[in-house]
Amino acid sequence: MTATILTKTDVSDFVIGAMVLATGGGGIAPPAERLDRVVSRIYDRGLRCKLIEPEAVPDDALVFIPVGAGGGVSREVREKYLLFPSFEDLFVKGFDSLKWIEDQIREMDRLYPLPSWAEMPTREWGQAAEKRLIEIVGEEPFAYLLGEIGPMGYRLMCEAAAKGKPVVDADTAGYRAVPESSLSTLNIKDAPIVPAVLATPWGDLLVYEKVLSWQRFEDINRSIAVSCGGSVGGMMSLRGNVLKGAVTPKTVSKSIEIGKAIRQAGDRGDDPVEAVIKTSGGFKLFEGEIAAFLRDEKGGFIWGESRFNGRGEFANHTFKVWFKNENQISWKDGEPYVTCPDLICIVDAKTRLGLSNFWLKDFEVGRAVAILGIRSAELWRTDKGLRIYNPRRFGFEIQYVPIEKFFGC
Repeated sequence: MTATILTKTDVSDFVIGAMVLATGGGGIAPPAERLDRVVSRIYDRGLRCKLIEPEAVPDDALVFIPVGAGGGVSREVREKYLLFPSFEDLFVKGFDSLKWIEDQIREMDRLYPLPSWAEMPTREWGQAAEKRLIEIVGEEPFAYLLGEIGPMGYRLMCEAAAKGKPVVDADTAGYRAVPESSLSTLNIKDAPIVPAVLATPWGDLLVYEKVLSWQRFEDINRSIAVSCGGSVGGMMSLRGNVLKGAVTPKTVSKSIEIGKAIRQAGDRGDDPVEAVIKTSGGFKLFEGEIAAFLRDEKGGFIWGESRFNGRGEFANHTFKVWFKNENQISWKDGEPYVTCPDLICIVDAKTRLGLSNFWLKDFEVGRAVAILGIRSAELWRTDKGLRIYNPRRFGFEIQYVPIEKFFGC
């Protein structure tokens, strides 16, 4: 097996590139200091993050893929199952979620007394799902695979490196992040789900033995996430022969290339947006400033819209983006424009770092931004792909138009 060895700079570039490709979702990028600390803990031990091509996975080998659900919940749910005070606390400030949950359980014990056999969650709860899945399938994973491209993907890369395992240079969302586990290229190819295991922050461990469909899998996961305060995680697996035709290859490399282009353009004093467009094959959709950011948290998602007023060549024009965790649909001057499954990426006008819908600070009114569009992965352009992922899925009677047609391509 030939693997590509990643440097610490490659991992950092991945996070920067994934911030763009995540289309506003995929979590919040860690502060540079925390990223360096996490990666250095791996590299100082002589371990390295490694990438392999999908073709390098033997047909009978198992690849483990993270699954789960996460997003906002209503005030009533937060009051009962408060998992973290804010997304900023969870992703950025080094929040100790375990201690928080322990305190929450003790508080709940006053109303809902714990039985004598109850076990408090431990810091290893995140590994519980993988451990149980290994017991069920009877073997260790050959490699790991990202479920989507987002800045938090560096965690899986480092965890895999710590276990001496590679990460497949691919993902199951098509070089973007998506709001639902059913919005997966595995769904397009009818890949199996079970067995899958979920582990909640509250110490619960749940095994899927049978499930109706990918959408039913998503709906159940989302309900569990809500009952946990907004987040749940787990693990599933696929054999190499199934994986190879059901993923988009070279998406981790694509993220690294975009991050590298942004970094090098900044070092040279060049315009990073042109570097992103050239590297991604994307288009500039709009440039201006943030006029408003409206967000609601419910049902295990964040929902809302961001509005923009144009500058420069886009002066006297407006732009709007609707999101469900990730950016899904856009309007230019009130008319439907680029939509999912194509990517809508909002980036800072100076740094070209991708903005996250999970972080309110990213969308301060008046912030100068550029909005880029990138053609979706080819699997989403298939008949089955467009049946699964299109504006109508979110309740909008808008016909999907491939992004390149807006630019005469």
